[in-house]
Amino acid sequence: MRWLPALLCLTAAPALAEPWACAFTVECNVTEGCDSTGFQAQVIAADHAGDLFLRTAMGASPLTRLTPEGALPVSYAGATHDGIAELLTIEADRTAILTLHMFDGTAAAITHFGTCEEMT
Repeated sequence: MRWLPALLCLTAAPALAEPWACAFTVECNVTEGCDSTGFQAQVIAADHAGDLFLRTAMGASPLTRLTPEGALPVSYAGATHDGIAELLTIEADRTAILTLHMFDGTAAAITHFGTCEEMT
Protein backbone atom coordinates (compact mmCIF):
# COMPACT_ATOMS: atom_id res chain seq x y z
CA MET A 1 0.00 0.00 0.00
CA ARG A 2 3.03 2.30 -0.13
CA TRP A 3 2.02 3.20 -3.69
CA LEU A 4 -1.39 4.57 -2.66
CA PRO A 5 -0.18 8.13 -1.81
CA ALA A 6 1.68 8.31 -5.12
CA LEU A 7 -1.42 7.12 -6.98
CA LEU A 8 -3.56 9.75 -5.25
CA CYS A 9 -1.13 12.45 -6.36
CA LEU A 10 -1.59 11.36 -9.97
CA THR A 11 -5.38 11.61 -9.78
CA ALA A 12 -6.66 14.67 -11.57
CA ALA A 13 -7.96 17.50 -9.44
CA PRO A 14 -11.60 18.41 -9.99
CA ALA A 15 -12.06 20.67 -13.00
CA LEU A 16 -12.77 24.28 -12.17
CA ALA A 17 -15.05 26.02 -14.57
CA GLU A 18 -17.99 28.27 -14.96
CA PRO A 19 -20.36 29.27 -13.55
CA TRP A 20 -18.86 31.61 -10.93
CA ALA A 21 -20.71 33.83 -8.46
CA CYS A 22 -18.63 36.82 -7.41
CA ALA A 23 -19.14 39.26 -4.55
CA PHE A 24 -17.03 42.41 -4.56
CA THR A 25 -16.64 44.37 -1.33
CA VAL A 26 -14.21 47.15 -2.32
CA GLU A 27 -14.49 49.50 -5.30
CA CYS A 28 -11.62 51.79 -6.33
CA ASN A 29 -11.90 54.70 -8.72
CA VAL A 30 -8.73 56.50 -9.83
CA THR A 31 -10.19 59.94 -9.18
CA GLU A 32 -12.28 59.16 -6.08
CA GLY A 33 -10.26 56.55 -4.16
CA CYS A 34 -11.66 53.34 -2.67
CA ASP A 35 -14.90 52.64 -0.84
CA SER A 36 -16.97 49.65 0.26
CA THR A 37 -19.45 48.19 -2.20
CA GLY A 38 -21.84 45.28 -2.59
CA PHE A 39 -21.27 44.71 -6.33
CA GLN A 40 -22.30 41.23 -7.54
CA ALA A 41 -21.37 39.48 -10.80
CA GLN A 42 -21.65 36.03 -12.32
CA VAL A 43 -19.68 34.29 -15.04
CA ILE A 44 -22.19 32.06 -16.82
CA ALA A 45 -22.67 30.08 -20.00
CA ALA A 46 -26.03 31.58 -20.89
CA ASP A 47 -26.71 30.03 -24.26
CA HIS A 48 -26.77 26.57 -25.82
CA ALA A 49 -23.48 27.20 -27.62
CA GLY A 50 -21.67 27.48 -24.27
CA ASP A 51 -20.62 31.08 -24.87
CA LEU A 52 -19.62 32.88 -21.68
CA PHE A 53 -21.20 36.03 -20.26
CA LEU A 54 -20.58 38.37 -17.35
CA ARG A 55 -23.95 39.05 -15.73
CA THR A 56 -24.44 41.99 -13.37
CA ALA A 57 -27.40 44.14 -12.35
CA MET A 58 -26.64 46.20 -15.49
CA GLY A 59 -27.13 43.21 -17.81
CA ALA A 60 -25.04 40.52 -19.46
CA SER A 61 -22.08 40.97 -21.77
CA PRO A 62 -20.04 38.37 -23.70
CA LEU A 63 -16.74 37.17 -22.21
CA THR A 64 -13.73 35.32 -23.53
CA ARG A 65 -11.65 33.05 -21.29
CA LEU A 66 -8.00 34.12 -21.62
CA THR A 67 -6.50 31.17 -19.72
CA PRO A 68 -6.80 27.39 -20.15
CA GLU A 69 -10.06 25.83 -19.00
CA GLY A 70 -10.12 23.93 -15.73
CA ALA A 71 -7.32 25.67 -13.82
CA LEU A 72 -6.86 28.67 -11.56
CA PRO A 73 -5.99 31.45 -11.82
CA VAL A 74 -8.45 32.16 -14.60
CA SER A 75 -8.89 35.42 -16.51
CA TYR A 76 -11.75 36.65 -18.67
CA ALA A 77 -12.11 39.71 -20.90
CA GLY A 78 -15.10 41.27 -22.60
CA ALA A 79 -16.81 44.44 -23.65
CA THR A 80 -20.32 45.69 -23.00
CA HIS A 81 -22.62 47.30 -25.53
CA ASP A 82 -22.10 50.59 -23.65
CA GLY A 83 -18.40 50.86 -24.47
CA ILE A 84 -17.00 49.38 -21.25
CA ALA A 85 -14.14 46.87 -21.40
CA GLU A 86 -14.08 44.26 -18.61
CA LEU A 87 -11.21 42.19 -17.19
CA LEU A 88 -11.88 39.62 -14.45
CA THR A 89 -9.23 37.47 -12.78
CA ILE A 90 -10.00 34.77 -10.20
CA GLU A 91 -6.98 33.54 -8.21
CA ALA A 92 -6.40 30.05 -6.79
CA ASP A 93 -7.62 31.19 -3.35
CA ARG A 94 -10.82 32.53 -5.02
CA THR A 95 -9.93 36.19 -4.53
CA ALA A 96 -11.01 38.19 -7.55
CA ILE A 97 -10.29 41.47 -9.30
CA LEU A 98 -12.72 42.99 -11.80
CA THR A 99 -11.61 46.12 -13.66
CA LEU A 100 -13.98 48.11 -15.83
CA HIS A 101 -12.43 50.44 -18.43
CA MET A 102 -14.67 53.26 -19.67
CA PHE A 103 -13.61 54.94 -22.88
CA ASP A 104 -16.64 56.92 -24.03
CA GLY A 105 -14.98 60.34 -24.03
CA THR A 106 -12.88 60.60 -20.89
CA ALA A 107 -10.95 57.42 -20.12
CA ALA A 108 -11.58 56.04 -16.63
CA ALA A 109 -11.23 52.77 -14.75
CA ILE A 110 -12.99 51.24 -11.75
CA THR A 111 -11.52 48.21 -9.99
CA HIS A 112 -13.53 45.87 -7.75
CA PHE A 113 -11.93 43.53 -5.20
CA GLY A 114 -13.73 40.50 -3.78
CA THR A 115 -14.14 36.75 -4.07
CA CYS A 116 -15.72 34.27 -6.47
CA GLU A 117 -17.18 30.85 -5.73
CA GLU A 118 -18.17 28.08 -8.08
CA MET A 119 -21.92 27.85 -8.51
CA THR A 120 -23.47 24.42 -8.41
